[in-house]
Amino acid sequence: MDQPRVIPSSPYAQPSLRSIRRFVRRLRPAGLGLCVGAVALVSAVRPASADPTAGTLPPVNITPSAGGLPGTSTLLNMLGGLQFDAMLAAIAGVIIGAGVWAVSAHSNNYQGSGRGRTAVLASALAALVIGFGPSLVHTLFNTGAAAQ
Repeated sequence: MDQPRVIPSSPYAQPSLRSIRRFVRRLRPAGLGLCVGAVALVSAVRPASADPTAGTLPPVNITPSAGGLPGTSTLLNMLGGLQFDAMLAAIAGVIIGAGVWAVSAHSNNYQGSGRGRTAVLASALAALVIGFGPSLVHTLFNTGAAAQ
């Protein structure tokens, strides 16, 4: 009887994790383009005989109401306190980052100086987002409500 032939294992017999990641990385831009193209194609294709109003639901009008749920005032107080605490943390980040930046620059430590500068900029950006966040959300909500 013939014995089955044993093939020695080699590193090329099974795909390595690195080669799989490289393959997925190469496909990512093409896959994104294909997905966007498919969505555009499906949304653009409509049968010629289809009635555009057939099968649509009546519009739903929802308006935000401060008294809609119990505990809204408590939630607003909590969000105000959270915003205040976040501002305190951003101020502390700016102060500590500026201190690290100054001491590192004085002692010719370029890496510490760069990290201090990054901390100051990140804290300043965080303060900007914290302060502008409610207005941004409100503006985007109004824009979305006007799109109806």
